[in-house]
Amino acid sequence: MDTMANSILGQEITFLKLDTRVIKNFDKVLTNNIEVVETSLWSVVRKNALKKGAAKALQACASSVLHKRSDYEFLTTGNVLRKKIRLPRLFGNKVISAAYSWIKRVQAALLLDYLKEHLSQYDWDQLIVVVFNGSNYPESVLAEASKGFKRVFVEDGFFPGTLQIDPVGINAANSVPRCSAFYKSGRDFSEGGLPTAVTNRSSKRKFTPVDLAPGFVFVPFQVPSDMQVTLHSPWVKDMYNFYDIVVNAAEQNPEEMFVIKEHPRFKRSVIGSRPPHPRVKFANGNITSELISNARTVVTINSTVGIEALLLGKQVITLGDSCYNIQDLVLRGNDMGRLNAALALRGWLPDDELRRQFLGFLWNYYLVKGSFTEPPTALASRILDCFELDSEVRGAIANLNN
Repeated sequence: MDTMANSILGQEITFLKLDTRVIKNFDKVLTNNIEVVETSLWSVVRKNALKKGAAKALQACASSVLHKRSDYEFLTTGNVLRKKIRLPRLFGNKVISAAYSWIKRVQAALLLDYLKEHLSQYDWDQLIVVVFNGSNYPESVLAEASKGFKRVFVEDGFFPGTLQIDPVGINAANSVPRCSAFYKSGRDFSEGGLPTAVTNRSSKRKFTPVDLAPGFVFVPFQVPSDMQVTLHSPWVKDMYNFYDIVVNAAEQNPEEMFVIKEHPRFKRSVIGSRPPHPRVKFANGNITSELISNARTVVTINSTVGIEALLLGKQVITLGDSCYNIQDLVLRGNDMGRLNAALALRGWLPDDELRRQFLGFLWNYYLVKGSFTEPPTALASRILDCFELDSEVRGAIANLNN
């Protein structure tokens, strides 16, 4: 097998990724050090035939068609759920949904068979697998096939012009320490400065800004088909459910005004699907950073808006799993009772030292400066750096626990 040499730190390393469009520009900066696996059904079948021979390739095809649903469903659940959320009328049809699910499982079975065979030809120290997100097919298949290999998961970062590159996972599954003592162990993570820019999400086009008196509870809605909701939100299942929770909170907290902004990337709206409430307003036309600035608290499932609110020193209440669910940094509201209790703590603010240290760790150590359209030219080195950071953090936490 041909090996692409990489002289980084004296090692010969190949970076292997799929042909996922979002990370196609990684190919340019990793150049000769990268292997890109084509994921089209024809490409996978053809490569299987070349590698195994026609007879075994046909056997693999037959096996994929006649598979047990439980064998591969976990690799495609995210795809099916995303279709049902984005196109509920079409994929609410059981026949269409079942057919789509079966096709995806066949594709997953074939790709998994090929990737396991292909990856087995590499030694552990020859390869780093690059997985984009990992929650949906085909990247979910790469995540499954690459278990036991060195790998990184990549996703958008928490601030503009940043990326998450993590050997453990992304978002709530990432390696960011959740131990407040880590951030107060003596090292000044904020010495290199803190971010100054936040992501101002474009407003939904059909809405105009609304006038709001400061001191409200800001509730940023999220994309319900995103993994942040489908995988990391045990309580809030979708934005309709979220709206019902907000209305319930408004009923039980009569002194509060709740302001919702729907995510502009989600084309459907909750407005009109539920009866309005006099103290629950929608501000889809307003600027997110201004809503954060004028809010007394931010209630979020696990959005990056929560991190942006911490940057402004705001009280944050999280309803789902997130990498910033750290004691003394945020309040937890993962059921109705806890949410009401958190809302009652009107004077509570995050520990300022912890807040600065956490944000400094993200900005100066954890996040990689760059984007999917313009990845850093030293991407290979930055990928290797993330393994060193993970090892260093684990060692520091182990020392704290001794």
